[in-house]
Amino acid sequence: MPPPLSIEPVALPPLIFGTIRWKSSIGAPSGDLCSGFSILVEEHTVSQYVDLGGGIYDKKLGTGIWKVVADSLACHPQSPQGDYSAVSFRVTGLHLNVLDGKYRITPSLQGNWRPSGLLAALSYRAIEPISEDRVLTEDDHIQSVEFEVVRRSFFSGRRLGT
Repeated sequence: MPPPLSIEPVALPPLIFGTIRWKSSIGAPSGDLCSGFSILVEEHTVSQYVDLGGGIYDKKLGTGIWKVVADSLACHPQSPQGDYSAVSFRVTGLHLNVLDGKYRITPSLQGNWRPSGLLAALSYRAIEPISEDRVLTEDDHIQSVEFEVVRRSFFSGRRLGT
């Protein structure tokens, strides 16, 4: 008789995954959908503190800086979801944050986007929110972020087509 099966939990490494979506009426990047985006991932290093005495601490200059996290991003086009197009991405090679450490994800539009609709000449595309910060802890080491490409008026800056 074979031994009983046991299911042991698998410890997954720290991970941030996300989605950038947009209405099809906004257009699409020429070529591969992922070519329409650049995603910057930065890590805020932990600050060092100096004991000034009497229970007072001060942040040491030059610590707690932002560093670019390189070569840890993968992007994949998603199937159309109704009236929306999307790409998904994941950031690997991360570690748990301590004290004031964190990660910042900032997507930007890249390459040529095909114009779409009459509003194309009177508006521009923007990604909202501009960036997202995430803190990875032992209890919360896999997190997600969501961004949306929107159309804004050149004249008022207001969001169009919502």
